[in-house]
Amino acid sequence: MVHRLFRTTSIIVACLSLFIFLSVSLSSGKELSSETAAETLSEDIFFKTPGTISGPPAPKLNYPESYDRGGKLDNRSILWVFIQQHFFLGSFILGVPMIAWMMEVFCYFRRSAKNSNSEKLDRLAHEFMEIALPFYPLTIIFGFALLGAFLFLYEAFSQYMSTIFRPVLYFYVFVFFLENVLLYAYTKTWKRWEKGKAKWRHLALGGATCLNGLLIIYLANALMAFMMSPAGIDAEGHYLGNLWNAVNTPLWNPLNIHRILASIMFSGAVIAAYAAFQMLTTRDPAKRAHYDWMGHVAIMISIVNLFILPFAGYWFAKEIFMYRNRMGVTLMGGQLSWPFIMQAMLIGLIFMTVTFYLWQGTTRMQGSERYRHLVKYTMIILAAAFLIWATPHTIPASQGEFKAMGGTQHPIVGYYGTMAAKNTAINTMILSFGLCYIIFHRCNKEITASWAKWGNIAMALLFGGAEAFIIFIGIYGFFIPASARVELAFPQFAAAIGALGGGMLLNIVMLRKSKIIGPVQWGKLPTSGAFALFFLAVFISTTMVLMGYIRSSVRLDWHVTEILKDVTPWADTPSLSYAIGMVFFNVVVFWMIATVLFRIGHRKTTKTFSMKSGAMTPASSGTASEKSP
Repeated sequence: MVHRLFRTTSIIVACLSLFIFLSVSLSSGKELSSETAAETLSEDIFFKTPGTISGPPAPKLNYPESYDRGGKLDNRSILWVFIQQHFFLGSFILGVPMIAWMMEVFCYFRRSAKNSNSEKLDRLAHEFMEIALPFYPLTIIFGFALLGAFLFLYEAFSQYMSTIFRPVLYFYVFVFFLENVLLYAYTKTWKRWEKGKAKWRHLALGGATCLNGLLIIYLANALMAFMMSPAGIDAEGHYLGNLWNAVNTPLWNPLNIHRILASIMFSGAVIAAYAAFQMLTTRDPAKRAHYDWMGHVAIMISIVNLFILPFAGYWFAKEIFMYRNRMGVTLMGGQLSWPFIMQAMLIGLIFMTVTFYLWQGTTRMQGSERYRHLVKYTMIILAAAFLIWATPHTIPASQGEFKAMGGTQHPIVGYYGTMAAKNTAINTMILSFGLCYIIFHRCNKEITASWAKWGNIAMALLFGGAEAFIIFIGIYGFFIPASARVELAFPQFAAAIGALGGGMLLNIVMLRKSKIIGPVQWGKLPTSGAFALFFLAVFISTTMVLMGYIRSSVRLDWHVTEILKDVTPWADTPSLSYAIGMVFFNVVVFWMIATVLFRIGHRKTTKTFSMKSGAMTPASSGTASEKSP
C-alpha cells in the first residue's frame, strides 16, 4: 500500500513538473528567440573556435526586476535548501542502485564456490534497494520545488540557461522518468528473476538502472560546470550553436567523477547509520546480528570510495587552477581557505572514526586480543597526520595585519599547511587505515602458511617503503614551485593505493589456509561502535554540504563566471558563520527526512525479509560467519 501510494505520487508529480517545465521553457524560448542576432560568427570563450551566434547575449540583470518581483526574499538561502535536499536525496537514490548492483554482480560470479554467503549478500543488496525506494518520490518533489524556485526567484537567469541547455533539460526530464520505471522494476523483479538464466535479465536491468543514474548525474552537472567554467558561448554570452561545447566544459568531467564517488560514499554511510539505529533499538539477537553485518558491509563500501575521493577532489582543484588561477587562489588561499580547513578536519575525523569503528569491531572475534595493543599506535599516527592535514596555509587578517606581516602569509604559519604536507598526511591516513583493515581480517585467524614470516616481512617492507616514498615526495615538494608541486599528488596517491592493493592481495593469499580461532559473532559490536557509524554518516553528509558551498562560492558574485553577474544584495560570498549555520541546518533537515523515510522503509523490509526465512541472519553457521568480514 505504501509503495503504491509513492508510485502514484511520483508519477503525478513528475507529470506536473514536466508540464510546467515544458510550458515555461517554451514560452521563455519564444520570448528570447526574437532577440537572437542574425547569422554572425563569433569565437568560443574557452575553445577559441568560431561559431554562429544562435542565441541572445547574457542579459543585464537588475534587482529586483530580474529576480522575484517583491525583492524581499533571501533567494540564496531558499535555493540553497532546495538544492541541497534534492542533492542529498538524489545522491542516495543514485548511489544505492550502484552499490546493490555491484554486490549482485559480485555474488553472481562467486555463487558456485560460496553459494550460502553469496545468497545472503544478494538478499542484502535487495534489502538496500527496498530501504532506498521511498526516497525517490520525495526526490522528485524536491526537484519540482527546485525548478519552481529557479523560475520564480531567478527568472532571467533561468530563461538564459534554458536558451542554451533546452535539449539537455528535456532529456534530463526523460531520463528521470525512465529512472522511476527502472528503479521499481529492478527492485520488484529481484525475487522473481533470482534463479537460472533469469538472473542475467535482472543483472542487465540493474546495469541499465545504474547507467541511467550516471546519465542523470552527467546531465545535471553540465549546468553546474557551465556556471563555473562557461564554454560554447562568446565573450558576451551568445550561444554559438554547439551544444557539446557548452556541455563539455573544462570542469565537467572532474565534477562528474567527484559526484559519482561522493554519491556512493554517502549512500553507504546512510545505510550504515540506518543499520546502527536498528541494531541499537532491537532486542532480537538475530535482528541485531543482521543489522550489525549490514552496517559493516555498507560502511566498508563507503570507505573504499573515501580512499579515492580526495584525489578526485585534487584533480577537480587542479582543473580549477588551470581554468582560472584566480579561482584556484580563492579556493585554497583566499576567502574559502578556512572552509577548506573545516573540510580537511571533517575528512580527518572520518578516517579516525572509521578506524575506531574497526577496532571496536574486533570484539566480535576471538583471538583479537593479540592485536588490540596496536590501536594506540595507529591512533597516534592518525592524530599526527590529522593535525598536519588540518593546518591552514593562510590565516584571516585585516588589511593592517597583512601590512604588518609584509604580505598575505604569516612569516611562520606560511611555511606550513602547503599541499605538499597535506598530500603526505592524507596518504599516511590511507595507509594507516589500510593496515588496520588487514589486521582486522587476521583477528580470528591463525596463519599456518610456512612462509608466514617472510610474508609479514614483505608486508612491512611494502607499507614502510610506500610511506617512505610518500614522505620523501612531501619534503621534496617544499623545494619546487607550486605548479610542479601539484603534479606530485598522483605519484603519492599511486604509492598509497599500490601498497594498499598489494597488501590486501598478499593478506588474502596468506589467509587462504589459515586456522579459524572462532567465528565472527555478529551482533556483539559495542554501543560505541554503533555510535561511530552514526558519526561517520553525519561527518560525511556535513562534508558534502560544505564542499557544495565551497564549489559554488568559487564563482564569487557571478551566476556564470565572468559572463552573467549576480546583482542581488546577497551576491557576495557569505560569512563563515552564516555558511556554517546553513550547512548544519541542511544536515539536520536531511536527517529528519531520512528518519521518517527509514521508518516507512523499515516496515516494508521487515515484511519482505522475514526472520522466519532466515534471510535476516548474516551467518547461520560458523563457516559463513568466519568469512563475512
